[in-house]
Amino acid sequence: MITDTTVGTPFLHPVLKRDDPVERPDFVIHSYTKELAGSGTTTAGVVIGRNEDMFIPKGDSVTISDYNGEEKTINWDETLFWNVYYIKGAFLDADKAFEVLNGMKTYEMRVLQKTINTLTLARVFQMHPDINVSCPALPDNPNYALMQDNMVLGLPAALFTIDMEGSQGRSPINKDVFKRFFDMLEPAIGMQVSLGQTNTVALCPAMTTHSELSDDALDAAGIKPTTMRIAVGLEDPRAFLTHIQRAAEMSINEKHPDFSSAFPSPDKIDEIYKRTYLDVHQRFVESLPEYSTLLQ
Repeated sequence: MITDTTVGTPFLHPVLKRDDPVERPDFVIHSYTKELAGSGTTTAGVVIGRNEDMFIPKGDSVTISDYNGEEKTINWDETLFWNVYYIKGAFLDADKAFEVLNGMKTYEMRVLQKTINTLTLARVFQMHPDINVSCPALPDNPNYALMQDNMVLGLPAALFTIDMEGSQGRSPINKDVFKRFFDMLEPAIGMQVSLGQTNTVALCPAMTTHSELSDDALDAAGIKPTTMRIAVGLEDPRAFLTHIQRAAEMSINEKHPDFSSAFPSPDKIDEIYKRTYLDVHQRFVESLPEYSTLLQ
C-alpha cells in the first residue's frame, strides 16, 4: 500500500505478479499526461473511486457496505473532494480537461499504431548482433508470458529498452562513439523523459537521468553505458530505423565498421513491418463486437 501524501489517504497501488491475489483498491490513479491525452502538451491526472469516497456534502456522513461485506462509515471530511479541493486545490483546469477529452477521441487508433511500431522495432533490433533488446513482446523475454496473460490481445505497451553492450563474444560499442551516435538522433528523435506522445522519444539514462550514479550503482540498477529507453511514437517505424542506421554509419562505424551493415536487409525490414501491421489489425478487428451485438 502506498500513501498518497497529496490526499492524505492510503491508496492501494500494487505491483502484481502473475499468481498474486488481487486486492480491491480504494482508488485507482491514472496519468492523463501520457497516452490518454496523447500530445505530450498536457499535465493531468485522475483519481477514480466509488461515489461515497469521492464526495459527501459538508457535515454529512454515509454508512455503506464495503466490497468485503463489512459496514463502513465515511465522514464528509474524509472524502477526496474536501481533502483535495479545500486543502490542496488540485483540480484540473478547463483547458487541460478539454485537451484530455480531445485526446481520448483518437486514443484507440494511436495505441494500435504504437503497438505495431513497438513490435516492428523490437523484432528488427533483436536481429542485430550488437543490440540487446528488453521488450516483453519478444518470446525469449522473461515477461512474455505475463504480457500475454495481462495485456489486451497480448500486445505490448509502447516502451522498451535496448543496449549495445555486445553478446555472443562481440565487444560492447565504444562509449565515445556511442555518445556521438546518440547526439545525432536529434531532432528526428526527441531526447525527453516522457512517453505517450505522438513522436518517438529516447533517453540514455547513464548520460542523463542517472548520470550522477557510480559505475557500480548503474550496473546494480541494470543500466548499461549504452542503454536506451525508447518510448515509441506514431511515425513509420522504418523512418526511425533509417535514422538509427544513418547515424550509426557516421559515428559507430568508426570503431565498429560492420555495425550499420548488420541490420536486416531493407526487404526484410519491409516484410517484418507489413507482417506485423496485418497481424495486429487482424487481432484487433476480430476482437470487435459483432454488428448484431451492437444492435441490441
